[in-house]
Parts: sequence; C-alpha cells; structure tokens
Amino acid sequence: MRLSLQILVIIIIVAVSGLGIYFWHPDRPPLYLVAGQLRNDEVQLEQVLKWANDKGVVWIDARSREDYEIDHVEGAFLLNEMEDFYQLLEPIWSEVQNKADLPFIVYCSSESCLASRKVADKLRDTVGVAEVYILEGGLKSLISSGLIE
Repeated sequence: MRLSLQILVIIIIVAVSGLGIYFWHPDRPPLYLVAGQLRNDEVQLEQVLKWANDKGVVWIDARSREDYEIDHVEGAFLLNEMEDFYQLLEPIWSEVQNKADLPFIVYCSSESCLASRKVADKLRDTVGVAEVYILEGGLKSLISSGLIE
C-alpha cells in the first residue's frame, strides 16, 4: 500500500510540473492540432508562387550539400545546420543583404524536417531578415509542383 501511494505522489508531481512548464513556456504549441492549420511562420506553396510573381522571393535550401547538389530550386541558396551556417552564409552575404526586404522561403527534405526551422530561426535572429517562412510540405510540395524534378 505504501509503495503504491509513493508512486501515485510521484505521478502527480510529474504531471503538475509538466503542465506548469507547458503553460509558462513562451513557445508552447497548442494543445490541439487542427488539420490544415499552419503555424505563424509557415506558408503554402501557392502563396509563395504569388509572392514570386509579384515581388520575388529568396529560396533557402536547408538540406545537406549532397542533396542540394543533386537538385534544388533554381536560384536557391544552401544554408544548413549540418555544416557551419556562417561559413555557408559568408560568400552569399551581400546577396542576402540586398534581398533582405523580400520574403525568404526555407525548405528541407520532408514535412516534419526541423532543419528548415533551425535555419529560419538563425536567419531571423542572427542575420536580421524580417520575413522568413518555412515551406509547408517541404521538398514534396516542390516536386509535385515541378519546381524540383
């Protein structure tokens, strides 16, 4: 009886602390997910293509160098977390600065790829690009649209 009471107390403590951390965390995800709902920093390909036709966009490929060299969106820059981000940024720095007023669209190899989110955060936080979006669907949506074969 005493052991089961101790286990129950531990479970309650863990549950309360987990909920507390969740509610006070500034970047907490919603408790529920709605199908088709995008995060604030995500964008669908249809919207990106409209921007590309109107004012232009800057494509950022967050995949590995090997995947990038096989195929990528025309004009896309390679920036990833597998290599030194700043070393990749250095040769394209002036181009990135000249295009900083355009939306930056970051994509990686899958819908749930975290590489694009990390690269987007670095572009926002350290480079100072205001409009950085993650492409919903990643590589799959680019292939289905014919932007990557």
